[in-house]
Amino acid sequence: MGESPRGYALDMRVTLVADPDLPTELAMRVARDLPGRLRQRLGPGLDWEVRTYTAPLAAEEQVDISAMLTAVRPQLPESGWDIGIFLTDLPRRLGLDAVSAEVSSDDRVALLSLPALGGFQLAGRTLEAVVDVIGLLLHPPTSRDRVAGEVPVIGRRVTRDAEPGRIAPDRYVMPGLRGRMRLLAGMVRANRPWRLFTSLSRALAGVFATAAFGVINDTAWQLSNALDAWRQTLIMVLSVLALAAWIIVDHELWERPGGWLPKARARLYNTVTLITITLGVLCLYAVLFVVLTGVGALVLVPGPLAGRLNHRPSVTDYLTLAWFLTSGAMVGGAFGSGLEDDGTVRKAAYGHRQRDRLAKQ
Repeated sequence: MGESPRGYALDMRVTLVADPDLPTELAMRVARDLPGRLRQRLGPGLDWEVRTYTAPLAAEEQVDISAMLTAVRPQLPESGWDIGIFLTDLPRRLGLDAVSAEVSSDDRVALLSLPALGGFQLAGRTLEAVVDVIGLLLHPPTSRDRVAGEVPVIGRRVTRDAEPGRIAPDRYVMPGLRGRMRLLAGMVRANRPWRLFTSLSRALAGVFATAAFGVINDTAWQLSNALDAWRQTLIMVLSVLALAAWIIVDHELWERPGGWLPKARARLYNTVTLITITLGVLCLYAVLFVVLTGVGALVLVPGPLAGRLNHRPSVTDYLTLAWFLTSGAMVGGAFGSGLEDDGTVRKAAYGHRQRDRLAKQ
């Protein structure tokens, strides 16, 4: 195997090790496009071979760079790699700042924390972040530009003290409020709240059963016609929050600080869980609203409805009825959600996933 003037092999073997689920999916997409992107960025002088592996990373959020290497290295193949990169959905922070990447040039190993990349265009950002860290591993920053260097995708460099004869390992952070918002959005994205809708099958049954009764109930027709927009909005907000709170409490998704979980991290996990569950419930709400609008238009002929409303029903009346019935049906969904399998719902809670990882160490 030939070598470049810098001592690297002309055939470079990149190993991507990823957490299960979303990180593995992203790793496979990155592996497909990475060789071409690296040739564009770093030139055509190297041939790139990319392999992917799945292995859960079980490590504390605030672990330092040396402990990170200890956690990542056992997951890499014993031979046959030149650069190792781990993709994790575990949020990592330095104080309150989101850590997006940790890079050890001497060991040619890096760790990317996907939540710090945000919740949108994640595949593209992950690809660019992997290209960035590979560039940093092959061409470490000099001592002059290590003080305040910044890489657009992975953020600002934070240096650490190094042992004599070694290049100091680096962390890259997304500082300030923008970085915290990106971390929050990335964690919600990793929870994939839209999948919660499909897993709440029993809650869905309770919602539809409650709504079906309301469609044929003339009292519901009159109430929906009597309520103004702000009352309807208030009922909607309260019903969505009530179902979200019921799911969180019934399935014990709320994290309490103590032991492995400090107060700041418990607050972060609980915020992400609340947003995730609420978004999942909103998906359920939107689907039910569309279905009830169609059912109401099909079943409720204008004649009987006009007799109760004292005017010929319009499109607005059907939409208002569907709005009112959807909000009321959320209460029925709360009782159905109590019948769901805990393991299914807990996939939407960050703390439970990390607790399972630490239990397997």
